[in-house]
Amino acid sequence: MALYNLLNTVLFNSHIVTLCDHSAEVFNLSDQYPPLWNESPGQFSDYSMENGKYIIDPWVYPKRMGMYKILLNKTASYFEKFAPDNEQNFLWGLPLQHSWQFITGRLVDPTRTTDCGYESGDHLCISVDSWWADMNYFLCALPFLAAVDSGIMGISSDQVLLLPPPKDQTKFCLSVSSCQSSFPSTMRKWNVLYKCLQSPSSSFEDLLKYLWEAHVSSLKDGYKMFEDRLDYYSKPEAGFGKDWCVVLDYLAAASFPTIFSTVSEFQKALPPRVLVDGDRAPFISDFTDLQNTVLLGLKLLHEVDSATVQKCQAEPFSWYISDLSSVLVTESVWGLATHCLKASKQARLLQRKVGFISDVGHRARRVADICPKADALRTLPSRGRLQYAFKTKVARELTAHASCQVKHRQVEALQGVEDAQVTALSANRI
Repeated sequence: MALYNLLNTVLFNSHIVTLCDHSAEVFNLSDQYPPLWNESPGQFSDYSMENGKYIIDPWVYPKRMGMYKILLNKTASYFEKFAPDNEQNFLWGLPLQHSWQFITGRLVDPTRTTDCGYESGDHLCISVDSWWADMNYFLCALPFLAAVDSGIMGISSDQVLLLPPPKDQTKFCLSVSSCQSSFPSTMRKWNVLYKCLQSPSSSFEDLLKYLWEAHVSSLKDGYKMFEDRLDYYSKPEAGFGKDWCVVLDYLAAASFPTIFSTVSEFQKALPPRVLVDGDRAPFISDFTDLQNTVLLGLKLLHEVDSATVQKCQAEPFSWYISDLSSVLVTESVWGLATHCLKASKQARLLQRKVGFISDVGHRARRVADICPKADALRTLPSRGRLQYAFKTKVARELTAHASCQVKHRQVEALQGVEDAQVTALSANRI
């Protein structure tokens, strides 16, 4: 529940529906379907057939969306035990993310050498040069074809064929057999999910765990091949793409429930357009305060992850958010933004937007309970107190992982950086 709770804190304090409480509103799926959902194919017979195979062009937005629609329709009966009307089908996260990419212009040709995806050209075209489109392909073709292979779709494994893109065809698998050959581990993970889905004894939590294992594996397969596509984008957009890949690891570790309602609300916090040179959160004027705050938070999460977890090649540590979510949401994001804003009025506004709770003393005492050097914590300023607690936990976690072989000088360097931040925060107190 780590990152899930963190994101819920951000969203709740921004005065929108929380991610964990769906009883606060009357929710109707049909009112919020992705663009062109009703126009997209909903059964295999809506696609053309040649030589006994259904032919699908995943490089056309409604055609790719149709693959998701069929997957949702064919798996609906297995989620009835959790909620009516397919509401708890966690596969909704896949088409919703695809629709966000379409709406925000992330499926267009970033090189602008073609009119693929642009309003003035072939608006429904999905560009093979789009990093987002290529990454999404692995979260569409692989789960779809694995579902066919599992028997859950009602057709045989050799009855469907995907059309290749106009270039780089060898990077994409187009059938059940070619995907199994090229990405055997990921296909097995999707098959495990569908096998467990058909078991009456499987719990929602277990199924969600299998979903995220397959999801992360798919992204890793895609990222290895398409990282160079990020060169087509501005530095802020490329950075956001990398940040997004990191945050998905934490969403996976937290078993974030990718049902329709949670993903719909969560995506309101994501950038509503492609980032361009000069965009710098939290100062992007045409973004909401929530979007600015979350964009800054994702960047921070990536930086901390790179400075700690990846150096150790260890799994994301749950304490990072579960014990110190307040530090990340209300202190780290707030502190960085305050350092940039240089104005108390703007800083106080940002405080409210990220849900900073005025009772710092209570929060500091809670942190002190889980951290060593409690006496030292009490001598620091309020914000510095929490920041120091964060530093101490990082240092403890690094030294706890024997496999990391972290030298004392690395811990001391990390402490030195955090001490400098504490000093800066103390000097800029409001």
